[in-house]
Amino acid sequence: MLSILITNYNRPDALAICITAIKNIEFPLPVELVVSDDCSDPEKLIQLQNLPIDTLVTTPINQGLASNLNKGIKACKGDYILYIQEDFIISPEILNILPESITLLNSGALDMIRYRANYVFNHLIPLTKHISKIPKFSFRNFNINTFQYSDNPFLTTPFFFEKHNYFLENASGPYGETEFAIRVLKSTSKIGIADRNYFSANDNSSSVMVTKPVKQRLGFKRKLWRFARALRQHLEWMLYQSDNRKLRTYKNKKAVN
Repeated sequence: MLSILITNYNRPDALAICITAIKNIEFPLPVELVVSDDCSDPEKLIQLQNLPIDTLVTTPINQGLASNLNKGIKACKGDYILYIQEDFIISPEILNILPESITLLNSGALDMIRYRANYVFNHLIPLTKHISKIPKFSFRNFNINTFQYSDNPFLTTPFFFEKHNYFLENASGPYGETEFAIRVLKSTSKIGIADRNYFSANDNSSSVMVTKPVKQRLGFKRKLWRFARALRQHLEWMLYQSDNRKLRTYKNKKAVN
């Protein structure tokens, strides 16, 4: 069974569009639709309850994306988890890539497959017609080596999160996503990426890790900033210790949605 997990916070209209796109696709295996809501306003939560959702997971207080993901993942009953944020729209062309994605997960060739990215890896290792593996390190990918994990849509198994001890809670969005990305990079897990984006954003959504700290920079200054960021995150990669889950050069300021 395929669990399609959608995280949501106060966006019932976007969620309805997301779900409609999912329902218009005839998946080749049974599907359960799990929505994990991060304490939406009462009137918006009522709207969610009228949507065709198999499992709606709620919380009495807003706890941030990491907590919302964790409780949603634990509610999934499928052998595979397809993760989407509520402001993404799935393409029917996902059916062209899903069978080979499942084969790669089952064989152990990959542990997670990403279906969207806001940046391009210059060096990839082709595995199948539509999917490549991201090398752990490549000088050609230097500025984005540490962006192998992202909260953009992906497919994996429940075991992936058991292995990595889920997402770090009580952390700000940028800190938490960066920590998990470094954690995955430090591990033996293999991350793959699709040949194109199979999801479109309907609300200008993008990954916290990549865009949250970015200001408008042009030309040489922008290139220099990206290189400095890459050096910083490679340093975090070298110094990271999985037992304490701390970043050395980032300050954790808990985010409030």
